[in-house]
Amino acid sequence: MVPIKGHDSFKRVLAKGIIVRTDNFLGSFVPNTRKIEPVCFGISIPKRHAKKAVVRNRTKRLVKESLISLAQNEKEKLLTFEEFVLIRTVKLPSHHKLVRLDDVKSEIYALFDKAMMRIG
Repeated sequence: MVPIKGHDSFKRVLAKGIIVRTDNFLGSFVPNTRKIEPVCFGISIPKRHAKKAVVRNRTKRLVKESLISLAQNEKEKLLTFEEFVLIRTVKLPSHHKLVRLDDVKSEIYALFDKAMMRIG
């Protein structure tokens, strides 16, 4: 997996991709029609949803850990997409220890399940 960096890259994926929402995340997924590997991903946690950088960084780390777990357990789900961007849409807790891996992982798995259903 390769990270996407830069505002223009995020805008391109958001414009090209299929938009999927869960309770806490919005994802834009570009289907992998050319069977390109590695998969490119972007993660965004807006400052308005978590004022402290510690909370934003912890959430990003947990999302990356969830993506690694998804790549190990269900690689075909990940390889279905060429690029994707994940954006947090709901306010995070004020303390970084209140952000839990199990919660983030279940959200990410649900987001990918919804995206797979949308693609068909």
